[in-house]
Amino acid sequence: MSQIEVAKYLTDYNRQTNYGKCKLCDKRVQWSKERLAAHKRSSCPNASLEEKRLFSKRKSESPAHPSTSSQNEHTQPMQASQESLSHVADTTNGEWKADVDMKLSNYFYRTGISLRLVKSDAFKDFVKALNPAYAAAMPSAKTLSGPLLDRHFNKCSAAVDEIIQYHGNLTLMSDGWTNIRGDHIVNFCVKAPGLKAIFYSSIDTSGIIQNSVAVAAAIIQVIDKIGSQKFCSFISDNAPVMKSSWKIIEETYPHISASGCSGHGMNLLIKDIASTTEAAKIIKESEKIIKFIKNYHMVKSMFDEYRHTANVTQSLCMPVATRWFSLYNAMNSLLLSKYVLIKLADEENDALKEIQPKTTSAAVLTLIKSHAFWTRLVKLVKDIKLPSKMIGKLETDEAPLSLVYHYFGQLFNHYDDDESIQQKVQSRLDFIFTPAMGLAYMLTPKHAADGFYFGDDKIDIITATFDRTSKIHPDIADKVREQLIEFSGEMTTLPQKRKDTIYKMSAKNYWSIIGRNKYPELYQVAVSINEMICTSAAAERTWSIFRFIHSRLRNRLTKERVEKLVFLYTNNVLMDTRDKNDYIQDEGAMIEELEREFAE
Repeated sequence: MSQIEVAKYLTDYNRQTNYGKCKLCDKRVQWSKERLAAHKRSSCPNASLEEKRLFSKRKSESPAHPSTSSQNEHTQPMQASQESLSHVADTTNGEWKADVDMKLSNYFYRTGISLRLVKSDAFKDFVKALNPAYAAAMPSAKTLSGPLLDRHFNKCSAAVDEIIQYHGNLTLMSDGWTNIRGDHIVNFCVKAPGLKAIFYSSIDTSGIIQNSVAVAAAIIQVIDKIGSQKFCSFISDNAPVMKSSWKIIEETYPHISASGCSGHGMNLLIKDIASTTEAAKIIKESEKIIKFIKNYHMVKSMFDEYRHTANVTQSLCMPVATRWFSLYNAMNSLLLSKYVLIKLADEENDALKEIQPKTTSAAVLTLIKSHAFWTRLVKLVKDIKLPSKMIGKLETDEAPLSLVYHYFGQLFNHYDDDESIQQKVQSRLDFIFTPAMGLAYMLTPKHAADGFYFGDDKIDIITATFDRTSKIHPDIADKVREQLIEFSGEMTTLPQKRKDTIYKMSAKNYWSIIGRNKYPELYQVAVSINEMICTSAAAERTWSIFRFIHSRLRNRLTKERVEKLVFLYTNNVLMDTRDKNDYIQDEGAMIEELEREFAE
C-alpha cells in the first residue's frame, strides 16, 4: 500500500485539517493511505471492484526496497492491478466457477428469459464489469440449454420426487394444449395436501388416437410411475373423451375418484345463461359500444378524460372467447362507465358524428342513450355475477371438493325467481357431479346439518358410498354406511352449544379431531375424501408458462427442452424460500405495483 498515491484518489487537500475529498463520491477523507484504503473498501459507493481489490488488506505487503523506490513508484500500481486480475482469474477455476455457472443459469431458468441473451454484448459488458476473467469463461447459450439445464433439472426433479414420496392422498391433474408448432401437448400436475400443485411432466400426444382407451392409458402410466396407492383423485376437463377415460381409471383403481374441473363446469353454466336470445343480443350490443370506444383514438381519449374526472378506475374490456367468466368483467366494466358514456353521447360533439361509417357511430350513440339497453344490461350482470365470483374460489389450489355441490345448491336457491336458469343450474350440476362430490359435502358438519338441495340426493350418496367402499374396503362397507347415517343424524340434532363449535369446523378438522374416534370406519373413507380438490386450474395455468417460453421467437426449442424449462420455472417458484415472485404470470401485477411506487 506504500506505493499508492493519495492525490490520485483525493482532491481539495486542506493543510489545516489534513482532509481531502474523494474524487468519486465527494466525501471528506483524511489524507492518509490507511484512511483512503478504508474509505475505498467500505465507504465509497462509487468505488469500482478493481479499486476495492487494490485497497484490500494483503499479508504480502511490505515497504519497498530503498534502491528500487524510484522504479516501484511508477510500476507498483500496475503490478497491483495485474495481481488483482490474476487473483480473479484464479477464482474461475474449479468449484468457484461451477458455483457461479449454476447461479447464472438459475437466473435464466428462474425468470423464464431467453437463453440467447447470454450472447448479448450488453450482458457481456455487465459481467465483464463485475469480473473480467469470468466474462471470458462464461457459459454459452448452448451450455445453458444443455449440460447446465440438465444439472438443474435433475436437482429439481430429486426435490419434487422427495415431496411426492413424502405425501399421500395426492391429486393428479391434466390438461391439453396445442403449441406454436401445432403439436398437441398434455401436461400432468400433482397436488399434495397443504401444498401448491407441482408440474410433473408433459407428453406429446399428436401421434396418439384421441379415444378413451388411449387417453386413460397415458394417465395410468403417470399414476403407475409415481405409485397408484399414493393417489386419491384425478381431475381433468369435462370433454367427452375424458369422461369416458374416467371410468377406465376408476375400474383400474377403485380408490381413485376421477372427475371434471368444477371451475370449467361453472364456466359452462355462465355460457348457458349467456346463450339465450335476450342475453346474446345485449352482449352483442355491449361489445359494439366497447369496440367503438377502444377502436377510435379520439373517442377513447375523450372517454378516458371523462372517466378519470368521474373517478371510474376500471377501464373497458372485451370478453375472452371460451372464458365465460370474463363476460362478467366486460359487462360490468361497461355498466360502471354508464354515466361517463351518457355524458360522452350527450356532448353532441360534431367529430363523433363524423366517424366513419356514420351508421356505426349513430347506432352506438343511440344505444348509449337507450334506457332499455341499460335495464337489460343490469339484468345480465346480475344473472352472471354470482357464478363468476364462484369460479375464482373454485379454481384455487385448496378449494375442497365439498364446495361444488354447495355452490350449485346456493345458485339454485339464488335463482328462485327464474325457473329457466334453475334448470340450467340443475343440468350443469348433473353434468359434472360425482358421488365423491356428494360425499365430501355430506362429511362436512355444517353441510350435513343444512341438508341437500335436490330431491333424493342424500339416499343416492349413501348408496354410492356403500358401493364404492365395497370395492375398496369390502370388510367395513356395512359399518361405513351405518356410521354415515348416524353422523348425518347427529349433525342435525346437536345441542346449541355444540353447534356453535362443530359447525364452524372444516371437514378435515372435524374428522382428524372428533370423527376418527367416534366413527372409525367412516374416518377411513373421510380422510381421503377430505383431501380431494375440485379443480384442474393449476394444470391449465401452466400453459401460460409454456406459451411464454415456447413463443414464436423461441420456436427452435425442442419439446424436451421446453418441458425442462417449464418444470424448473414452475417448481422453483413453489420451492424458492426467498423469492416467491412469479415473473411470468404475475407480470401485470408487478407492473401495476411499480407504477404505484413511481406515482408516490
